[in-house]
Amino acid sequence: MLAIGLFGLLDAGDPRFRATVEAVETWLRTGDTVYRYKHEDGLPGEEGGFNLMTSWLIDAKLLIGDVEEAEYLFGRYLDLAGQTGLIPEEVDPHNGRGLGNHPQAYSHLGLITNACNLAAIEANGREA
Repeated sequence: MLAIGLFGLLDAGDPRFRATVEAVETWLRTGDTVYRYKHEDGLPGEEGGFNLMTSWLIDAKLLIGDVEEAEYLFGRYLDLAGQTGLIPEEVDPHNGRGLGNHPQAYSHLGLITNACNLAAIEANGREA
């Protein structure tokens, strides 16, 4: 859902995009992570927060001008790397344990994209 604004399908200034970001936070965010979904999928085990989705939320927050929250979430996202410097596919938001593939290329791609977008905002005087 966040892709509609991140990839320019809907202007980031459109109130529908802001509402989408708020809905994702309400329904799919737990703590500092974002789930892909929160319904029974028939698979054993519990789904974790999907790190790429969290990076998309960070970028969406930047697009709607919530730079402070984006910076906070980015800091928490960096913490996922721990001593190895590697980020897993998912994280358990209750205990911070990495889940899924480790390392996960998409998680790192999200981190790099977030860092570039935050640096661009900093260079331009903190305006999204």
